[in-house]
Amino acid sequence: SVYPSYAFFKRFIASTLMSPAFAVAHANDVALVAGALASVIASLGLTPLEACRIRAVAQPEIYRDAGLIGTGKIIASENDQLGWKTLYAGLPSLMIRQVIFGSVKFLAFERASEAIFSIHPEFREATVTALGVSLVAGGISGALSSVVSQPADSVLTYVAKDSGGNLGVFDGARKMIREEGVKSLFNGLGSRCVWAGCIIAGQFLLYDVFRAAFGITGEDLNQALTLTLDLNN
Repeated sequence: SVYPSYAFFKRFIASTLMSPAFAVAHANDVALVAGALASVIASLGLTPLEACRIRAVAQPEIYRDAGLIGTGKIIASENDQLGWKTLYAGLPSLMIRQVIFGSVKFLAFERASEAIFSIHPEFREATVTALGVSLVAGGISGALSSVVSQPADSVLTYVAKDSGGNLGVFDGARKMIREEGVKSLFNGLGSRCVWAGCIIAGQFLLYDVFRAAFGITGEDLNQALTLTLDLNN
């Protein structure tokens, strides 16, 4: 959902909230805001899955055999008052990480794509070369996003694993730095850059492949946005 949401918010902000000249002059700001809004929406669906994943990694002997649904039920049963809302206990901290990662991801992808096309404009003419640019730019954006969001990801994992989620993000960061040093914020950065670079490159590639396969263009997205706004009004 994050990729269509980004395209929607980007065009909504640029077409509705700003004049064309202002949107072009502040293209980076538009990309950052649209990426942040798309990441907020994605976080709503990702938070329960992330809660189950962290439990399975931290205590595999308990949660591995329960599966995704079983782990979710166990977490939801730990607090009778909150119930299923317990699965969203980590939403604020996860949203911080996702917003940082998502904003930088889309901004870096757009700027990397523009840089490649400015050097080789002929790449726009063929679908294969255009998809190749998406793949390369996606890898760059994934790696760069990992560098920027790594501290937040490290703190999130530390809080969930060592304190059971009882610490806030900032309290957890202070405790983590005090016990393990500042360098602990970047533990595993290299492997995460490689992993995220490959994953994000593949996501951007598949997104553009399906857009090309169905013949969806930026103009089509603009028309969908206009129809949605007209229906809401």
